[in-house]
Amino acid sequence: MTSSTDPAAAVQTPAARTPSRRVTSLDVVRGLMLCVSVGVNSLLATPAWFDHAGWVGVNGLDLVFPVFVTLTGCGLGFAMHRRTNVRTLARRVLVLVAAGLLYNALTTNAWDPGTWRFTGVLQLYAGVVVVIVLGHLLTRSARGWFVVTTVLAVTWTTVLAWFATTCAGGELTRECNPSGVVDLAVFGAPHVYWQGAAGHDPEGLLATLGACVSAAAGATVGHLVLSRPGPRACLRPVLLVVAGFLALAAATTWVPELLTGQAVPLMKRLWTPPFALLVGAGVCLALLLGHLLLDRPSAPTGLRRVVWPLEALGRNSLLVYFGSHVVMALLGHHAGADGRNLAQRVADTVAVAGHPQLSFTVLALLVWGAIAAVLHRRRIYLRP
Repeated sequence: MTSSTDPAAAVQTPAARTPSRRVTSLDVVRGLMLCVSVGVNSLLATPAWFDHAGWVGVNGLDLVFPVFVTLTGCGLGFAMHRRTNVRTLARRVLVLVAAGLLYNALTTNAWDPGTWRFTGVLQLYAGVVVVIVLGHLLTRSARGWFVVTTVLAVTWTTVLAWFATTCAGGELTRECNPSGVVDLAVFGAPHVYWQGAAGHDPEGLLATLGACVSAAAGATVGHLVLSRPGPRACLRPVLLVVAGFLALAAATTWVPELLTGQAVPLMKRLWTPPFALLVGAGVCLALLLGHLLLDRPSAPTGLRRVVWPLEALGRNSLLVYFGSHVVMALLGHHAGADGRNLAQRVADTVAVAGHPQLSFTVLALLVWGAIAAVLHRRRIYLRP
């Protein structure tokens, strides 16, 4: 846990002596994403049409974590626009990995070290932080990060397209995909997603490469925003970057088909480049809209007050995102004699006008909003 006044250990450039510029729109967009995340976590039963896609394709729930990762890349781009924190990197990564193991045990209620899942969302997140931080030793420009995004996307596309040629029919399946080979070989079946029964790991080593495409896209727009004198100056460049991401998404989908006869599919399970780039383009547009509305000097004071709760949520996005997952998992464990778990009991208790789900979701949003507001007032933030 760090405060906003903590000194940053760094490899610094001369530009590090210039004052920083807080971009409110990033926190507000993160706050909106967290409202969706907390609302999703509060679902007592997830509708099939919204739940994670079984393999190829994308459903609503597949978008939440990738949007979070893309916004993380943007935030790291802001934080490292002038300096790169390397002294604290190892400690933060170790903390994230250790927290990820605990997170897995809490959310699945599995405490046997012989079957602990070594991979997971926090471990993937730690890998993304490593890549983005080290990438800032190479470049701190929007153009440079667009190149990094392109290189990562092309690399992952090449791996997927090549591996598909080794599969029956030239198609990536649960039974034939690179994650099912690499992640199981590195960690062992008992220590990955569904103990290897799923045939892949959506938060394994190879999925981390796809997540880095999303984060690098976020870093691109982050550096682009900070390199411009104001929101209006960002309009055309951001739209050009979005067009570039869309073109890359099309290229990483169809060029493999021209070369091998099989397109790289749009899917979250393997975090394919077309998926990562389309999410990146959407997040860029949301950030641009927020930047135009909130970060101009003439932004109405009333509007800033209205979005302050979202800003507070966004400033502690790591805590709220993962904390809400853990709390809901704990509430969902151990059904009573009547078959209801603690979450269902709380929902029935707070139900207003016969709507337990809606009432429970509103309660969850209010609780996490209050926690974020108190921490924001005290300038206490949990950082990656």
